Amino acid sequence: MEIRHFKLPPVESALVVGVRSPIGPNAMEKALQEMMPHQYVRVDVDNERIQTIFLQATHLRRIPKQRLVQLILTNCEEMIDGTEMLHVTLDVLVAATEEVEL
Repeated sequence: MEIRHFKLPPVESALVVGVRSPIGPNAMEKALQEMMPHQYVRVDVDNERIQTIFLQATHLRRIPKQRLVQLILTNCEEMIDGTEMLHVTLDVLVAATEEVEL
């Protein structure tokens, strides 16, 4: 048995919703808006297994939406059978280099 506190946000970087998931994208969108208004962006996709991806809005300031969606689809498509939802955790690392003249 594992007992933990319920934490907000309930979704980390993204939530991938299968086409036959028991909780559909409309219900999930409503729940996320109630718990964490304006923190997630809904992206409906044309895919055999995946219907919708909810993206954490802060990630979209660092990675273009289409690039992030494609990254998630590429890595999740083979893992989902269409009846489930997948939590995605993404660590965004920004590396910067600057030359200093001495």
